[in-house]
Amino acid sequence: MLFLMNEPLPLTWLPLGSLLVRAGMLSPEQLELGLMEQQQQPGRRLGELLVEWGWLTGREIALALSEQYGLAFLDLARSVLDPHAAERVDRGVAERLQILPVRFLPDGVLLVAVGDPTDLGAVEELRGLLSVPIRVAVVDAAALAAAYGHVYGPA
Repeated sequence: MLFLMNEPLPLTWLPLGSLLVRAGMLSPEQLELGLMEQQQQPGRRLGELLVEWGWLTGREIALALSEQYGLAFLDLARSVLDPHAAERVDRGVAERLQILPVRFLPDGVLLVAVGDPTDLGAVEELRGLLSVPIRVAVVDAAALAAAYGHVYGPA
């Protein structure tokens, strides 16, 4: 199921770290270390640190973020990417916003992959650029970066 970005978040919203501990993907001690390191490096995201340390994969972080924000997870490696959908957004804009138009759904809505579901500004900017309704799905940020080459060609 896909949700629109302006739909209310689930009533049981939890911070990312709490979700990861609850799912058994991270120990409370690992979470504490990650949060302490995050305080030492302002601007760094917990998920980035956990992936960098090899404790979790980007896919695991994306799955947790999709649960946290009540959005679908999309596996780009197993998805059909429609070049006509991607043409709706210039590669530079797509990379800057960390989004990728994936395909048009049967109802005419454009499915858009997002690497960072917390960046509501990027989604709103995209809405302003397009003349079609969009629905977002969370993807692994590394898979998103790789998909740009497949869809738009070499940089």
